[in-house]
Amino acid sequence: MSRIFFQMIVVLAISCGTSHANLQLITLTTERNETLQAVFGDVDSSDRRPAVIFSHGTDVRRDGYEGAKRQGGMNVDHYVEALNSQGYIAIAPLRTLRARETTLDRGRLVGTPEQWDEVIAYSIRAVEAARRYLSERSNVNSKAIVAMGYSEGGNVSLWSAIETPGYRAVVLLAPAAMPTSKNYRLRAAASEDRLQRIAAPVYLAVANNDFEGIRVVSREALIPNLQKVNPAFRFRADYPGDHNWFLRVRPEFWNEVTAFLRQHLP
Repeated sequence: MSRIFFQMIVVLAISCGTSHANLQLITLTTERNETLQAVFGDVDSSDRRPAVIFSHGTDVRRDGYEGAKRQGGMNVDHYVEALNSQGYIAIAPLRTLRARETTLDRGRLVGTPEQWDEVIAYSIRAVEAARRYLSERSNVNSKAIVAMGYSEGGNVSLWSAIETPGYRAVVLLAPAAMPTSKNYRLRAAASEDRLQRIAAPVYLAVANNDFEGIRVVSREALIPNLQKVNPAFRFRADYPGDHNWFLRVRPEFWNEVTAFLRQHLP
């Protein structure tokens, strides 16, 4: 089967994901009694299914769930549907904290270090709330929950895996370097001692023309240290695009992400 034909099949499967998904907006509550919405996609199955928590990037937090779609940013539904089409229950917490105060404006981070730390800490709590929601569902295999995220959400997913271990796998799509943050920089997460806390297999995807901070930290710390401490670590750092390339579910990386998940999920 040719690579082009195989990619066409994958694209078709992704586009048809809604026929197998039952997307709805639900409400999550964090350990601090903060409430937020989440996109939840269930699958029809008599078995307890693996589940994925998908964390979106800054554009959705800044522009909103519907606003990001209208402005050509990330459509969170597409990631949830793509995961559903692979047989995984999926949930995407919709984070809105400090939407305008901490953001990315024309390639420049806006916000104080304290504000960015507040945003990431809140986002980690949101991911944990999603994990608790999944674990309480009778059709979810609570021992097969994945943390996955893009950009700011990739940073959040990595810190979530460090601070709240027990995920079955971790997928990082261009995790943000967060140089403005004091406590949640990517370089800090990429230290060997912190990465040792992650027992789960990790997949890292970075684009050729991604932000320099992401490429540098990945090359100098995240990749070599994960190679030291995580035998199941896999990565690709030469995807053909820039940081925004991952806003869409593209077969060039989705094939490899889903192959990785199939390898490590029951």
